[in-house]
Amino acid sequence: MLNATPLKRLSQATATAALGFAMLAAIGTDPAHAVNLKTFNISGNFAPAALDGSVGLPMNLANGSFNGTYTVDMDQLPTSSSFVDLTSWTVNLVNDNTVLRTLSNSLAGNTAYIQENILAFADAGLLTKQNHDLYSLELYFDRNLTGTGSTNDGKFLDNSNLGSVQSSGITAVTFAKSEPVPEPQTFAGTVVVTTISLWLKRKQKA
Repeated sequence: MLNATPLKRLSQATATAALGFAMLAAIGTDPAHAVNLKTFNISGNFAPAALDGSVGLPMNLANGSFNGTYTVDMDQLPTSSSFVDLTSWTVNLVNDNTVLRTLSNSLAGNTAYIQENILAFADAGLLTKQNHDLYSLELYFDRNLTGTGSTNDGKFLDNSNLGSVQSSGITAVTFAKSEPVPEPQTFAGTVVVTTISLWLKRKQKA
């Protein structure tokens, strides 16, 4: 006579395995789950002077800089002509260690995307009627962007109304760089290797 306990365990294991395979199959065939998210650091510098006729923020950003991070689905890059929306981003426009403007997915009207060789962060509130602002930071790379690259071509374009202060014009970008954020496990692995190396050296001395 067969023992009922092993059969019960086998039945449970089979059901668990079947459920696991079903979940994997669903993830593998559902495009909504097929994401390969990666985060990049973005930084750069603005020109010493804004274009003639500029007022407000473009003038204040002269000799300034920008820095931040953005996250994108790598499986959608490089693009041919379509827009690939960034999943999250925060970019600060800075001068004299003061943040003059922030572009972020947490702000109403903000959008950001990669299209071929263009990386752009914008507030299109004037178009979406979220606010009265319309400005963008646009970076133009030499080739279709896959997250990593540098360029000397770009601009901050502004046409916004901050209360009673009109701000409009263009400030050129003289340099910009996009590079991956270091993976946490890479740092942890380095710490482990260093610790083991130190331990071995101490053991050899002993």
